[in-house]
Amino acid sequence: MSKILRVGQFGRTFTRGMAEYIKTVDQRQHPVSNDTVKIFKLITYFVGVPLLGVCMANCYIKIREESHEPPPEFIHYPYMKIMNKAFPWMDGKHSLFHNTKKNYVPGIGYEE
Repeated sequence: MSKILRVGQFGRTFTRGMAEYIKTVDQRQHPVSNDTVKIFKLITYFVGVPLLGVCMANCYIKIREESHEPPPEFIHYPYMKIMNKAFPWMDGKHSLFHNTKKNYVPGIGYEE
């Protein structure tokens, strides 16, 4: 019995000063001033939203330019398009998210 008591006392020596480090959720939160909230709102409206618009315009322009280009010439490399087993849908050569304009089908080529 005395050994168990000693082990318990030994364990308390490490946890005596932990009360100042262990805090509740309410004690961990830092107060946020209204100025900080206002700054982040301004950054969101005047930086984030215009950048989102610029990115959308850039994507639209790139897609318009890309639609006029023919598909690249397919070069058959022996380590590419290895199919040990056919896909379980359609004819077995098309992937699940197949794009007829972009994806090359082995034995068929580009479909459009």
